[in-house]
Amino acid sequence: MVKNNRVTCTGCSLLCDDIIIQEIDKSQNLIIGACLKGKEKFNQIFSKNRILKPKIRRDNKLEEINWDNALENVIQLIQKSSKPILYGFSNVSCETQLKAIKLAKKINGFLDSNSTICQGKALNIAKEVGLNMTTLTDIINKSDVIILWGLNAVESIPRLLSKILFSRGKFRMTGREIKTLIIIDIFKTTSFNVLGTRDLAILVKPDKDIELIRFLKKSCEDKIEIPSNGISGVDKDDLKRLITYLLNSENIVILSGQGLLKSQEEGEPLKELIELTKIINRNNKNGRISLCSVGGHYNMVGFEHIALTYTGKNQSIQFKDGNIIQSNKNIITKIKEKDFDLSIIVGTDAVSHFPIEISNILTSKP
Repeated sequence: MVKNNRVTCTGCSLLCDDIIIQEIDKSQNLIIGACLKGKEKFNQIFSKNRILKPKIRRDNKLEEINWDNALENVIQLIQKSSKPILYGFSNVSCETQLKAIKLAKKINGFLDSNSTICQGKALNIAKEVGLNMTTLTDIINKSDVIILWGLNAVESIPRLLSKILFSRGKFRMTGREIKTLIIIDIFKTTSFNVLGTRDLAILVKPDKDIELIRFLKKSCEDKIEIPSNGISGVDKDDLKRLITYLLNSENIVILSGQGLLKSQEEGEPLKELIELTKIINRNNKNGRISLCSVGGHYNMVGFEHIALTYTGKNQSIQFKDGNIIQSNKNIITKIKEKDFDLSIIVGTDAVSHFPIEISNILTSKP
């Protein structure tokens, strides 16, 4: 007898809750509704390479040990450590994140999450200047213009566009026919293949996003003339269309990706983009615009909430004598300066995410 189980996919931050796993027999399962990324996530559960027992490295070889010995080794390492760092926690439950914070407090550790090198930057900027936010439901039901800026949604969040662009919303009954997609990036990604005849593709010169945003701020506020040769590699006609959309649409949402996290021209593109949304909301008489930062890990925002609630800080938390002390360091600077003697990595692949020189320092210590 085939058994259907409805589950939530944790393959990315979209958290699709319409996935069905059919249990055909004990060794065979059929995954229905998941994208390739989600399917791979579920396949890992049954993978032969999945680590089900603890291992310890001896003579440059990994050997399996029992759980009692593994836990005893971990306890000894923690007790010997004077400067432990704890990192990750974006692919685990909120309960696990809270336990990690309590552990860091008990062992006087430094705690950080993936958000430090990802969309946590947007949240830190929002604390300074505010942020016009939205929800996935609002995008589906209300948005008539969707802008992907520095985001290759098709490959990073594969089902995102099928949910927000092609679906029919409460106030957008015709779905794709009434929604306009604008993609702004430095090169043509796979997402450009989704564009239709009425959509807009904008290719910006590398590290010139901030220049384009600053021009849009002036143009939306003061209605300045567009240069004949364009701005940041974008021609005059495309700029004119973009500004028309920004000032005349009913409900615009900008989905920003990792392409805007890097500082440019001694400025922060994300901060300038948030300021642009405020200018548009002042000058667009027909509707509003909101910004949504798109991360990849399914519970990265969860850590921000848990940490902020429990400690008053959302990332880069240093404990000493059971109390939080002020520190201007993050996980990268801690590792780079070799200011640690033990690392506890949970729910992330730090070696793959960090630059090679940082990864080498990280793996040189327990």
